[in-house]
Amino acid sequence: MSFLRYLAAPYSARTAGELTFLLLGLPMGVLWFTYAVTMYALSLGLVIVWVGFAIFAAAQLSMRGIGVIERAQVNALLGEAIAPQERIPRPAEGGAVLAHPARWTFALAHDGAAWRVLAWACVRGVIGPIGFAVALVALVVPLSLLTVTAWTAAYEFGAVDIGITPTPPFWESGVWRWGYAGLPLAVLITPALTLAARGLTTLHRSLARWALGPCRRDEVAAATERAELAEAQLRIDQELHDSIGHMITMNIVQAGAGAHVFDSDPEFARQALRNIEERGRAAMGELDRIIAHLRGDEAAERAPLPTLDDIAGLVETSRRGGAEVSVSIDAPEVPPAVGRTVFGIVRESLTNAAKHAPGAPIEVSVAREDDAVGVSVVNGRATAPPTAPHSTGRGVTGIRDRVTLLGGRTRIGPTDEGFEVLALIPLGADLAESGDPACPWACLRERVAP
Repeated sequence: MSFLRYLAAPYSARTAGELTFLLLGLPMGVLWFTYAVTMYALSLGLVIVWVGFAIFAAAQLSMRGIGVIERAQVNALLGEAIAPQERIPRPAEGGAVLAHPARWTFALAHDGAAWRVLAWACVRGVIGPIGFAVALVALVVPLSLLTVTAWTAAYEFGAVDIGITPTPPFWESGVWRWGYAGLPLAVLITPALTLAARGLTTLHRSLARWALGPCRRDEVAAATERAELAEAQLRIDQELHDSIGHMITMNIVQAGAGAHVFDSDPEFARQALRNIEERGRAAMGELDRIIAHLRGDEAAERAPLPTLDDIAGLVETSRRGGAEVSVSIDAPEVPPAVGRTVFGIVRESLTNAAKHAPGAPIEVSVAREDDAVGVSVVNGRATAPPTAPHSTGRGVTGIRDRVTLLGGRTRIGPTDEGFEVLALIPLGADLAESGDPACPWACLRERVAP
């Protein structure tokens, strides 16, 4: 700490809050300590006549209230942001308090938050008076030194009269002028007293985080809940992008194709409109399913998760939209997670081809090797203007994330003939580094050089 920062320590809002907190330590500490000792001693002494259980329950519940008051005080005066404690535990069997008093008393006895507040009240009763004394000294000593300086100056210039005549030796020696030293002493001593008070408030902060906030178990549970919520939101976002985005894209392609041949081939245009209606209804059903999941409506019937067998219908939908798709699937008996991932890769690849390369032929190939399933979706160059010239790249990122999650590898990007999506998904723990060099996915088996 630099000397200037040392001198500036007392003159801040933080110091004012800390000194106020320490000054409140004496009355608050004595109050909470006396109350806690009285209540728990009474409950222990009267337990033989059953009244002690009621007093114990009241004491445990009141600790929660004390925790609220003290937590608000620490947050306001010491600048902390301690979260509220966990909820009051309830007995596993539930029921009304009067119907099951023993169960509720047992549950309150296991209320860790109340016991931590009790520990805080006891510690506050011990170190509260110490903090009060330190804060009082930090305020009174500088004020006294400044008062001595002011009195000395006033006496020298005749502004005050002490009512007696100083003895000549005292007056002539000028010893009384040492009162001017009170100002520099106040400037030098005040920061030290402030830092001593700050050390006590640092101790209070550490104890308050443990005693007045949620315990480590609850913090972990809250963090886990937030992670699960974020994961669920990510899954919903991916589902919206993949399923509904695919249907909307195919509707756009179908509408453009139908409008283009509306006069020359009205039958194709009518079929395009029927396809748009069908996919629109499917998209609404999918959206209703997702909303039902968000609302927690578990009773709603859910569509089965897609598998490799659903790729044929996906390809047929693209063909009805005017795409020229050839498909080859030879991957029997793959795990469900791998099948869903393969389906998602093909769906996203067909969607991207319809967006960015409408009219281009598309080749879809899915094959199983000894230890992996390979996916290849290759499309040629566009023969019509793209329907989505500005892409966010979420689809490609989603493909990579899906494959990486299962320990696989991808290669996605433009080629001389168009655009290709290659993915190799292991069926076991990892991919072998060698395989048939003639297969389309041989390049994905090569270990990346460091």
